[in-house]
Amino acid sequence: MMAEVEWSRLKAPELRALAKDNAIVIVPLGSTEQHGPHLPTQVDCLLAGEIARRAAILASHTTPTLVTPTVWSGLAEHHMSLGATLSVDFPTFFALLRGICSSLVRHGFRNVLLLNGHGGNIAALTVAVNELAVELDAPIATTTYWLLAQPAFAKILETQATVRHACEAETSMVLALTP
Repeated sequence: MMAEVEWSRLKAPELRALAKDNAIVIVPLGSTEQHGPHLPTQVDCLLAGEIARRAAILASHTTPTLVTPTVWSGLAEHHMSLGATLSVDFPTFFALLRGICSSLVRHGFRNVLLLNGHGGNIAALTVAVNELAVELDAPIATTTYWLLAQPAFAKILETQATVRHACEAETSMVLALTP
């Protein structure tokens, strides 16, 4: 198991060694947006980042795995009328993902997972990973944490079957992480 999985806590020589060890890199993606009157605007970033970190710790028992800093901007135009939201358009979002993934591949990392924590990013990520995997000739994948964990969420949620915006699940997870 690796002692540290967070990219921003490692030094350049350590990261170069991990690239040579064929480490997986998880890039958490969120959005900075309103989450009703009861949750902070960082919810999607907080949850995606923490889920990525915990997944990397588990994965690192068998495969070197890293987590980059969380991408805090996403496609959130549908929240703009509610205020407290920072949104980007698709070309900006794609350019950011291209820059991050290209940097990783240029540094020798060949396995990249974009771990999404914002519903508004799902369709864009599907398009982006298909384009980037071909463009960079590297295995780049994406998933959204609540879709991946749907069966587990369905067993424990009391008022809904899946994770939704500012819902019981998001509220519970935020309270667990930031009591």
